[in-house]
Amino acid sequence: MPKKMCDEVVSILENRKVNGKYYKLTFQSTLLSQKVQPGQFLQIRINQGNDPFLRRPFSYYRVIGKRVELLYEILGRGTDVLSKKKKNDELQIMGPLGKGFCKTIGKKKRLLVAGGVGVPPLVFLAERYSTDYLLIGTKSKLEVLPKHELKKVKAEILYATEDGSYGSKGMVTALLEKIIMHEDPRGFFIQTCGPKRMMEAVMALAGKYGIEGESSWDETMACGVGACLGCMVQTKEGLQRACVDGPVFKFKDLV
Repeated sequence: MPKKMCDEVVSILENRKVNGKYYKLTFQSTLLSQKVQPGQFLQIRINQGNDPFLRRPFSYYRVIGKRVELLYEILGRGTDVLSKKKKNDELQIMGPLGKGFCKTIGKKKRLLVAGGVGVPPLVFLAERYSTDYLLIGTKSKLEVLPKHELKKVKAEILYATEDGSYGSKGMVTALLEKIIMHEDPRGFFIQTCGPKRMMEAVMALAGKYGIEGESSWDETMACGVGACLGCMVQTKEGLQRACVDGPVFKFKDLV
């Protein structure tokens, strides 16, 4: 087990729906809350039996003292089972895992682009470190986070919804290009997390305008500690493991 990581059983303090898409799960742990960086993740054994068999990875959403918050959506069997857990139910959780986002970006403006499961780590990042823009892409207004969930974010928060029911209509990448065209693109540093097609489009725009950045490249993670080799990412240095070499990679290092 990597240094500074633990595997412990915790009791759920809260597990509730916060909008039409996300659930928020909260627990308390001294070890799982220590020295956590935005972009790191946890591996959760949802049941002690074999259903579901594998642990599921979840990004840190917020850490306040010993209190840890996770924001997730139902994407399959594991998260469906998790959504039915109640207060005081127990979960076995391993973490903190992986490499987080870069916190030091010099004098550049931090521009975050989030979508889907990529929203939690970027909200965490915007709360921890000075950020200029947080762009969030969703399908509709039903997926927009309540304002109290973003009250600690000092950045300008802009939404793009595919159906136009909230914020700008269209893809979040269109909103991104609109912003970078109005300033010196090289003055930005982009950090992104979300669906792969979205991140690929973000990186394409970054390449077009000569912008540096990094993305949290999510792959299916079975073990979370680099043993199973199931989460390989193609980089310019060859195949690397998302769970230990990432999940955050620099744009320039990804193929």
